[in-house]
Amino acid sequence: MRYRLIPSALVVWIAALNPVLGHGAPAAVDQPKVCLECHSELEEAFQRAHVHTAFADGECSSCHNPHASRHAALLRSDVGALCLKCHDDMQGLGDLPAPHRPVALGECTSCHDPHGSAYAANTVAATAQLCAGCHEEAGQWVQRQVVHDPVAAGDCTDCHVPHGGTVEGLLKTAVPGLCMECHDGGAKLDRAHAGRSMAGTDCTACHDPHASSGKGLLRTNQHQPFAAGQCSRCHGNLDSGGSFALTTSVGELCLGCHRAVAPGQKAEFPHIMNTEESCASCHNPHASNSPDLLLKSQVKLCLGCHFGDREGRKKEEFITHDGMDCVNCHRPHGADNPRLLVKTDSGLCVDCHEQAHRSTHPVGPEVIDPRTKEQVTCMSCHQLHGAKFSPYLPLNPDMELCLQCHDK
Repeated sequence: MRYRLIPSALVVWIAALNPVLGHGAPAAVDQPKVCLECHSELEEAFQRAHVHTAFADGECSSCHNPHASRHAALLRSDVGALCLKCHDDMQGLGDLPAPHRPVALGECTSCHDPHGSAYAANTVAATAQLCAGCHEEAGQWVQRQVVHDPVAAGDCTDCHVPHGGTVEGLLKTAVPGLCMECHDGGAKLDRAHAGRSMAGTDCTACHDPHASSGKGLLRTNQHQPFAAGQCSRCHGNLDSGGSFALTTSVGELCLGCHRAVAPGQKAEFPHIMNTEESCASCHNPHASNSPDLLLKSQVKLCLGCHFGDREGRKKEEFITHDGMDCVNCHRPHGADNPRLLVKTDSGLCVDCHEQAHRSTHPVGPEVIDPRTKEQVTCMSCHQLHGAKFSPYLPLNPDMELCLQCHDK
C-alpha cells in the first residue's frame, strides 16, 4: 500500500478547525505561523509602513478559506464583495454617476495591496505613479513646458476623488468651483479674458487642467480665430451681462467655414448636429487637445451619449472594437446607413475580416433570423463593443449561441 504525506501546515489546520478531530472546541491557531510555512514571500509585508488590519492581526482566514474556494487565492468571495464586508463606507460608490472603473468592477487590488504597503491607504504605489499605471498620459504631463502645480507635486487627489463621485472626471466639485478654490476670480480674471465675465465658465474649455506646451495652460490645438485673437469672427460686442453673443446660430456660424461637413446634414441618418444639439456638443470652439477640437477624447465623447443602449452593458464594460476609434466604423456627422455606419453591417465587417466572411455562417437577404424576421448579418451573433466570449460573442459558441436559432 502506498501512503501520501500530508503537509504539516494542513494537519494543523484540520485538527484546529475540526472539533471531532480536536476532541472538543477548536484549538487556537497561530495563523501567520501556519500560513508562512508555505507563503514565506508575505513575511516581509509585516514590516511595511502600512499593514492591512486583518493581516496585522494574523487573521488570514478572515479573507481566505484555508481549504477550498471558488475564487482565486482561496478568497472567501470575489474581491469587491470581500472588501466591502469591512469597508462598508465604500458601498455604492461604483454606482455613482462618476464611478472609478476599478471600483465599479470590484477590482480593489488594482490600487490597494491587501497585505501591506509602503504607502498610505495600502496603495501599491505613490499616488502619481499609481494613477499613471492606467492613465498613461499622466506620466507625460510632467515633461511639458507648463505643469499645473498639483500635477507637478503628484497630488492627483487635490482635484480628484479616487473611488467615485457625482462629477464627471472624478472631480471633487464641478468646474469652475473647483478651480476657484485656488484661483481667485473677480475683475482681475475678467480682465485677463478680454473683459468677459468668467462667472460660471468652464475653465477647462480652453485650459488644460494638467499640463500644456504653451503659456497659461492653454490647450494644444486652438481654433484659428481664437489663436489669432479674432473674437469678432464669431462673436458680437460685449453685452451688458458680460457675455459675447454669437453673430448667428452655432450651426450656421460653423458651416460658414467648415463646408465639408454640410453633406452630413442631408444624409438619411444625420447626427444630433441637425436637431436641438449643435456642433458645440462635440467640438470646442476655442481650444482642445484633439486635432479636431473635440471636447474629449473621441471614445469618451461618444460614450457620453452612446453606451449600453443596444446590449445593456455598463459604461465601464464598453470597449471599442479591436481598439479602433469610433469613426473607423461610424460617420460622426451623418450617414445613409443606420447607426451612422460607414457601410451596411456585414459590408463594413468584410473590409477587415475578408477571410472570415468567406467561411462563415451564411448572411444576407436570403438568410432570415427566426428571432427578428430580418436578414442575418454579422451583428446577429457578434457584439462588437464587448462580449463575454471570443470573438465578441454574447453566449457560449459551443452550443448556447447556436441554439438561439437552431433549437430543433
